[in-house]
Amino acid sequence: MNAVIFLDIDGVLAPKERIQTYTMIEQLNKKLAYKKEDARIEALPNNLVNQIYHHFDAESCRMILKLCESFDAKIVLTSTWRPFFSLEQLKAILNIFDLGDMVIGCTDPDVPRYRMIQNYIEAHQINNYIVIDDLNMSRQFPSHFIAAQKRFDHGQYEKAVRLLQYQI
Repeated sequence: MNAVIFLDIDGVLAPKERIQTYTMIEQLNKKLAYKKEDARIEALPNNLVNQIYHHFDAESCRMILKLCESFDAKIVLTSTWRPFFSLEQLKAILNIFDLGDMVIGCTDPDVPRYRMIQNYIEAHQINNYIVIDDLNMSRQFPSHFIAAQKRFDHGQYEKAVRLLQYQI
């Protein structure tokens, strides 16, 4: 592992815009579990899998995956989803978009969010990292922070590439 991506979900992978109506796909959790070869997805409620499948931004997820592959980076989740799902459930949720295997952990609950990231960095002696979030932490992480506006977009991806190239 060369780098860590501290990743939020809402406002980064799940856009802030209103959820468009969609048609519920019956047994989508089973279909995706089979397709992705990940039984953890089948264990998730089908309505949750449908919400994620229809609401997460596939392009944002692809760009995060590309960062992971290009820089041998792993993901540490900082999202407010952490208290509601186990690490294995979060991996299954993100594996709907092929990101589950990139997740190595979550930050411990703490307030403010930047402190839990700093604690994780210190505890795991991380030197190369970026923070991608819609909560502005540019003051705390001036050369490591990428601000997502409504979702992680191409301009932010390019900034992430530059920051990781500089560090590695």
